[in-house]
Amino acid sequence: MKNVRSAFVLVATLAASSAVIATSDAGELWKSLDANKDGVISKDEASASQDVSAQWNLLDLNQDGVLSEKEFSLISLSK
Repeated sequence: MKNVRSAFVLVATLAASSAVIATSDAGELWKSLDANKDGVISKDEASASQDVSAQWNLLDLNQDGVLSEKEFSLISLSK
């Protein structure tokens, strides 16, 4: 039972740290892409990232031509 609990704690810790790393990576990417610091990412700004460009049509949910932080949070970053 102790081994099962230890294994569970290890898996939970690894999953949580992966989520933090992914969130951190996305946050850094957001900062680097929002070149004019207007709080959204335009399609031109997004062209600097292959990940964002490839997912543009999926991320721009309301099709307004820019990504809000909420839309951007749906990104899947390749490793």
